[in-house]
Amino acid sequence: MSATFGERQLPFPSADATPPGRRASPPAWPAGDAVLQGLDTLAHGIALFDGSGGVRHANVAARPLLARLDTGAPELRQRWLQALQRVVEQGRREMLDLPLGEIRTYAVMVPVPGQGGRLSFVTFGREQLCGPVELQLFAMRFGLTPAETTVLRHLVRGLRAADIARQQGVSVTTVLTQLSAIRGKTLFRSVRELLDTLSRMPPLTSVVPVSEPG
Repeated sequence: MSATFGERQLPFPSADATPPGRRASPPAWPAGDAVLQGLDTLAHGIALFDGSGGVRHANVAARPLLARLDTGAPELRQRWLQALQRVVEQGRREMLDLPLGEIRTYAVMVPVPGQGGRLSFVTFGREQLCGPVELQLFAMRFGLTPAETTVLRHLVRGLRAADIARQQGVSVTTVLTQLSAIRGKTLFRSVRELLDTLSRMPPLTSVVPVSEPG
């Protein structure tokens, strides 16, 4: 798989490639490789571009988004490339809304210094309130049962108690009892407070960095 931006075409490695991503040059500091592998554990897409749209690095979460951009409408690609160019040439921040799927994705572009000139550091928004990895970690942290975890998973998708009950084939009373148990274990006073906390969980993917003997 590859992505073409501007006049450059750079291949994207598979999600389990090691080391992840493609860089223009090796890291100039000892922690460089560790940081790049750490970026692959984030559910936020993060990428680095030059002014012509050339990809300097893209983490695992960013690669499918860039692939969809690469095959998107010409008008969308043009908006994307023009924004990258403004960020690099004018040193200004930009935000773009990108219709890359059923849910509109937002990207924030920030100018950063790089070797040979300014680059654009891009962070993509998430498509979920709370991802499955951090939700599972949250459930483990507070000792939620599998049934309670399932209810919580439906809750972060925006379903109401009646919808959850219908999907699970149980009564609304059962779901409300499970929600009460979740609030009791996590010490949240309301479902709204619980969802607000879940929305601020560190976004993680299922990618686990591979440690190499040093």
